[in-house]
Amino acid sequence: MPTRRVAVAGASYANDDAVVVDFSSAPDDVSGADVVVVRAEDGAKWGELVRDRAPNAVVVVVGDSPHEMCEATLFPRARIIGVKDDSDVAPVVDAVVYDRGAQFETIVRCQGERGIEDEFASVPVRIGGRGVLEIIEGD
Repeated sequence: MPTRRVAVAGASYANDDAVVVDFSSAPDDVSGADVVVVRAEDGAKWGELVRDRAPNAVVVVVGDSPHEMCEATLFPRARIIGVKDDSDVAPVVDAVVYDRGAQFETIVRCQGERGIEDEFASVPVRIGGRGVLEIIEGD
């Protein structure tokens, strides 16, 4: 497995199998990141930088809603994953880094799934190396 690059700002993540950089004080360090972790309230602050410097990244947004980051990056919905708090970051990022296809409850933009149309909602999903692999329907 190639070494994955994880860039964080305002959040915490550690993994000996990945290159982890804090880009909050050195924005250029986000360049080429495979996974970016930011706080929801900083979506507008970091969105364009992430879009321009890490255009293929999966973005994990910590907080109430990943809406601002989604709007700022214009990334496909599969690559924008919201988690409620810091304790949810490591398992979700690890699922991306290791392409696990693991199931989590995360905040994603639904487009008809579970009867939710074009809104962010906390729903069960499978997460792998490309982000959200599927929104799990049913109970």
